[in-house]
Amino acid sequence: MGRTGMSAEEERFIESMGLFFERQGVPRIGGRILGLLLLADEPLALGEIARLLRVSPASVSTNIRQLQTSGTVEPASIPGDRRHYYVFNSVGWDHRLELAVSAMDALSRLCQDALASPGRGKRVKLRETVEFCAFYSEELSGAAERWRARFARKPGTQATRAPSPSARQRRSGTR
Repeated sequence: MGRTGMSAEEERFIESMGLFFERQGVPRIGGRILGLLLLADEPLALGEIARLLRVSPASVSTNIRQLQTSGTVEPASIPGDRRHYYVFNSVGWDHRLELAVSAMDALSRLCQDALASPGRGKRVKLRETVEFCAFYSEELSGAAERWRARFARKPGTQATRAPSPSARQRRSGTR
């Protein structure tokens, strides 16, 4: 067992997730939070996340908000408990694909607008970028459809569950 109550393997995974996402432009703590939530069998309170990762609650709060914006983390609640809990959003990957499609569509519009400007109609690089964006958007849209079909989900549906009362009791130390 590690110092946090997690195994050494779990701690290595969480740290690896932090480094991976840091390379993707996400703060390392955000990647570590995602790693922890991927391993969690039940929703975790902000304070629990901070304790397990050995970071400040303020840092967790800031990064949780960013992860919620990206669609990979969502709030959860436990009846009778006023704390804020969080879970990995089971449709977070769907959302990531949708964000990528939106980004390609926005880039394509920018390049199309530039092509419409006088004197820029023959810009090969701009035309190639528009074509690439169309291709990439089509591929990502198809990937998103296949991903949802794999889990028989419709866009925007969620598959997370609330913890059982026994999980809540374990956390609070009551039985």
